[in-house]
Amino acid sequence: MRKDEIGDHIMRIEKDLRDLGNFQREQGDLILSELRSFQRLFIEERIETMRRQVITSHQHLILQFALGTVKREFDSVCPNPCSLYDRRDCIDFFTSRLRESAERMDPDEMDEFLVRQRKTDEDLVRKYPEMGTEPCLSCFQVYAVERDHLMKAIGELSSVRSALRRQNHPSLLQDLPDDEVLATIIEPLSHPVRFRMLKALSRGGMSYTDLSTLTGYRGGHLLFHVTRLIEAGLAVKDDSSGQYLITEKGMGLMDLIRKIYAGR
Repeated sequence: MRKDEIGDHIMRIEKDLRDLGNFQREQGDLILSELRSFQRLFIEERIETMRRQVITSHQHLILQFALGTVKREFDSVCPNPCSLYDRRDCIDFFTSRLRESAERMDPDEMDEFLVRQRKTDEDLVRKYPEMGTEPCLSCFQVYAVERDHLMKAIGELSSVRSALRRQNHPSLLQDLPDDEVLATIIEPLSHPVRFRMLKALSRGGMSYTDLSTLTGYRGGHLLFHVTRLIEAGLAVKDDSSGQYLITEKGMGLMDLIRKIYAGR
């Protein structure tokens, strides 16, 4: 091999080594970048968890305080004894409704949530006209006032939530309507009694007495849970027979749950 050929060969080797060094540096930089991204996401996830814990704790405290206040208000306003219904059942019904509404509410969407809740309550009055006349009217008005106060108090958490919110984190399944999914699918089935009732209704219609026997609930407690299933579109009351029936939506949801559970 001539001297000039040896020199060219050495130059090519040096170039290959430099290229290999650049490649290694690039790979090293890529690994460092990925590690930093992972670290940032991990820290953001911890912050998000802490944020949710703070918001949930404050929301729970507000709810407990409000429920203590509303019970005293009911005791002072609702007739005792009531000429129409069991007074304690009615109070249980309204306080349970307040509790679940507050637990479902997103502080960032207080105004929209309150509008929807008022409409739902107006539909309830149309379904049960006695709530629009005495003695039920006084109790319903207490509920409506305390509902608005409670929603607005929880809505004040929005500023705290915004200050703690994690930035630039992609949302999964972002096109799903959160409130609608939670209010009409997830939350209605989250209570064991409602899930038990829906399972039983999937086998055939049941009377109010049948549902009471099934759950061990009665009065306002039972009415509250039955109403939640109806409002979610999972069950319906047949006016002619008086029986409660599962809807097509409810049956489809139960069938989906059966398939998911069978394939777990």
